[in-house]
Amino acid sequence: MQLPEKIIIYAVQPDDQFDMKYKAHKKINKRIDCNNLFVTSQNLVLVFEKKIQLLAFTGILAREWILESNIKYVKVVSGPPKKESILVGLQNGVVSRIFLDNAFPIPIVKQTTSIALVDISADKQKLVVIDDHESMFVYDIKSQQLIFQETKIVSAAWNLEAEDMLAYTGKDTLHIKTREMPASS
Repeated sequence: MQLPEKIIIYAVQPDDQFDMKYKAHKKINKRIDCNNLFVTSQNLVLVFEKKIQLLAFTGILAREWILESNIKYVKVVSGPPKKESILVGLQNGVVSRIFLDNAFPIPIVKQTTSIALVDISADKQKLVVIDDHESMFVYDIKSQQLIFQETKIVSAAWNLEAEDMLAYTGKDTLHIKTREMPASS
């Protein structure tokens, strides 16, 4: 919870996994004016205009990434503790993946338009990107090949269990696409 003068991190009580009572786990007594804030297993990810900071739960700055353009979208991708990653979509059309234990962002794809949304498939082999013009692009990450694209799409998400299942929405319609099959609406 971000308050004006501090951040409080809550955790579920480990005694009973079905009990939904939360207890204050850590407190960081700092005023932080960021655009966005994410919690990972051991850190806070702070998003500013063109930079991302990794703040340990102790309040110490662990790492910082300065990016080439304004940050438009960030998504935390699961991984081992302290080794999670984040997908970053920039205003200049670059999509990068940043591993929290690595000092260098890894560019994945470069488009000509500003990024509105990014998601990665469960097997980490495919990427869906939606730009500010509501155009959706699906890429094979290894080959950098465009697999397919659609227009007038505002949101998309990969299924976390079915590797090749993508859900995306346009105007009042939900589409589900699996592998190379046509999307069903």
